[in-house]
Amino acid sequence: MSNGDANRRGGFYHHRRRRHHPRPEVEYPLCPICQKPVRELASAIAHRETQEPTHFDCILRILREENSLSENEKICYLGNGSFGVVQFRNQPGSPAHFFVRKRIQYEKTDPMPDWRKQSWRAAPPH
Repeated sequence: MSNGDANRRGGFYHHRRRRHHPRPEVEYPLCPICQKPVRELASAIAHRETQEPTHFDCILRILREENSLSENEKICYLGNGSFGVVQFRNQPGSPAHFFVRKRIQYEKTDPMPDWRKQSWRAAPPH
């Protein structure tokens, strides 16, 4: 390597120092089920009693415990704060491969929780 190449080892702007900007401390709300911070408000669901943001997986775990499921059933998110006990069918010739055996309206959609309104405002446009 020639002497000129040694000076370019760090790239064209190697002489500039990177500035590290400290990230602001963000306080995340605690999940009422597991007591851990809810960092992803976009995927959080309002807890049915406290209306606080709750991990999606924590709610799934609670619903699995509350509903007895057979081996061909699962808890699935149906949308708009609603879950369902979905039964899967493996019957040939059947037009539907699954059906919702039970619908569970978990999240109250009216009024919308304040934390959800704030997370929608903070979301970047698509």
